[in-house]
Amino acid sequence: MRRKVGGNLNIGTSSLLLIFIVLSLVSFAVLSLSSALNDRRMTMSHLDRTSSYYEACNQAERQLKDMDDAYIQEYKEKGAISVESNEITVPVNDTQTLDIRVMVHEPDERGSTVDVVKWKVENISVPQIDDSISLFVP
Repeated sequence: MRRKVGGNLNIGTSSLLLIFIVLSLVSFAVLSLSSALNDRRMTMSHLDRTSSYYEACNQAERQLKDMDDAYIQEYKEKGAISVESNEITVPVNDTQTLDIRVMVHEPDERGSTVDVVKWKVENISVPQIDDSISLFVP
C-alpha cells in the first residue's frame, strides 16, 4: 500500500482561517468602540454648548421681563418713557456672549414696552492657532 503524500497540508489551514477571522472581528470591535467613544464625546460637547445657550436665553428673557415691567411702571407713574433703546449682554460660556438690543416704546396692544431688535451670539475671544512647529521643510 502506498500512502498519499501532501494530505497533511490542510490540517493548519482551518486554524489559520479561524485566527484571521477572530483578529478581524476584534479589530472591528475596537474600531467600533473608538467611534462610539468619539461620538459620545462630541454629543456631550454639543449638549454642554446647547444647555449653556438655553440657560443664557432664559436669563435674557427674565431680564427682558424685568425691564418691561420697570418701563410699564415708569409709564404708569410719569406718562412717558425716558429711554428709547437698551442693550443686554448675557454670557453664554467662556468664549461667547448673547447680545440683545431692544427698542423701548409706549405700551402697545399687548401691553409690552420693549421690542427685540437684535438677538445674536457673539464670540468674545478668537482661538489662538499654534504655529510654533514648521510643518513644511524649505
